[in-house]
Amino acid sequence: MASFESPLGNKKFSGQQLKEFDVPDETNQIPNEQVRHFHSQENEYDHSQTIALEKEMAAAREARNGREKITSGAKRRIEILLGMIKTTRDVEINGTAFVFQSLKTKEMRAAIIAAAEYDNTVQSPFEIRKQFLARSIIGVAGQEMEYFLGSNSLDSKLAFIEELDEALLNRLYDEYLILAKEAHDKFAVKTQQDINEVIDDLKK
Repeated sequence: MASFESPLGNKKFSGQQLKEFDVPDETNQIPNEQVRHFHSQENEYDHSQTIALEKEMAAAREARNGREKITSGAKRRIEILLGMIKTTRDVEINGTAFVFQSLKTKEMRAAIIAAAEYDNTVQSPFEIRKQFLARSIIGVAGQEMEYFLGSNSLDSKLAFIEELDEALLNRLYDEYLILAKEAHDKFAVKTQQDINEVIDDLKK
């Protein structure tokens, strides 16, 4: 039987058991397909824009012909535009601080694949929410998850999410969706002007 000790209290439960929920009304749940559509659109958009940017960058590197390396500031801007730097979001709920981070494509893919087992079942929206939150929440009550839970394993994080109150989970998932949109809007290469600015950085 696994146990967690934290500033929020001690919990003991079996990591093998899934909590069952009675769901009389699903009108407030975000449909599985809507979540997938949101993330698939985001990934397709970013992928096409990234390919265009990479081609431009390759051409710019070729044109530089061994000139000095790009500055650290220019490098950071390129990393931001490529989504290599994660976005974080701090939220305080009833006096407890939670820290979220945006997910990479491979993390979102892993979460969706894990939740796919429950497709077309009443558990599907709950499982998707759990999988995303377990990967996105990186801090609770001023501590990193590794120290808060006493483990940095995904199984421990999933078990922790299972033990949270349903209303709290809804709020946490809303905050995650806000973060995902903020990250997309901030880091996506949205216009040709963005691409041209990166090319100019490379040519300096």
